[in-house]
Amino acid sequence: MITGAFLAAWQWVDKLYYWATRLQYVDRTHHNLFRVVVKPYRGETLITRDGVRLEKGDWYAKLHLHNFRIAQLLMETRRNRGKRAEIGIELLILRQIRSSFPALAEFLENHPRSNQIRVLLGTTFLHPGSEHLGFDAREIPGVIRMRLKSFFLKWILVSCHPRGWRRPRNYKHPLIPKRVFISREEFNRRYSPAGLK
Repeated sequence: MITGAFLAAWQWVDKLYYWATRLQYVDRTHHNLFRVVVKPYRGETLITRDGVRLEKGDWYAKLHLHNFRIAQLLMETRRNRGKRAEIGIELLILRQIRSSFPALAEFLENHPRSNQIRVLLGTTFLHPGSEHLGFDAREIPGVIRMRLKSFFLKWILVSCHPRGWRRPRNYKHPLIPKRVFISREEFNRRYSPAGLK
């Protein structure tokens, strides 16, 4: 369950995480749900649905959902809606994610390595809805890596969700995180501010 004390402690942890991972905020002013680090790719080759290849050494945007901001959002929702807060939580988060995409597209367009970024890539439990947003979803390579990611992301989920540890037990799909990715070109086509006008 989210409490004020819990959020205060998490805020300090989040600041350390932000510093250690060299993340950049997409938009602090409007509470964008993404933070990003642009870096060379080190994994196995990925091929997006539109045929863009991401290979070792290529530049990509690693997406991180701002989980502390999501926790704040859920706490505000629970305060305003009471017990009804747990209804449609995932849909609420997905809507917030989608509304954050145009600013993310603009952020990448203004990034110093904008012309080199080939793919956007992240890891999430929210992959069931990702294909409707244009992303591909794939298993995380390596059993140990997958289990570590799963443990960390599950802890975040149960910390954020109004139902706490009851949520994973009642979830209709296995809580296994996946990598989601989309080509920069396809992302811009769908979500860039210029394309939406």
